[in-house]
Amino acid sequence: MAGKYKPRAETLLRRSSDPGYRVAWKLKYGFQKGYLEGEMTYGEAKRKAEEMMAKDPEKVYWPELIMEPAFEEAS
Repeated sequence: MAGKYKPRAETLLRRSSDPGYRVAWKLKYGFQKGYLEGEMTYGEAKRKAEEMMAKDPEKVYWPELIMEPAFEEAS
């Protein structure tokens, strides 16, 4: 089912104080991916992603915007 998603923060401007982000990860040489639980600001997510990349070189980490489903019910 296709639908619309609503971002929790502005999609074009990324200010350090903007809430609605989480840290996502992907294996560099594989097909596994995921994200860390919890919502944080863009600045916090970016800082945490940098720290985790320094600790775990097998994965790539980045701040990811959380998208919420905004499906409309068919009447």
